[in-house]
Amino acid sequence: MRIENEMVTRFNKMEKIEMQDTLSQELDFFFENVMDTVVDYFKEEVAV
Repeated sequence: MRIENEMVTRFNKMEKIEMQDTLSQELDFFFENVMDTVVDYFKEEVAV
């Protein structure tokens, strides 16, 4: 029983870490796209 609890605990920790990594990557991707769009917008505004 103790070994099972230890395994479950480790699995849960790994899952949390993976979820944080995924969220972090998604946020990075989102902000890169937003910043690219903002920069492009202001480049167009200056060009006009």
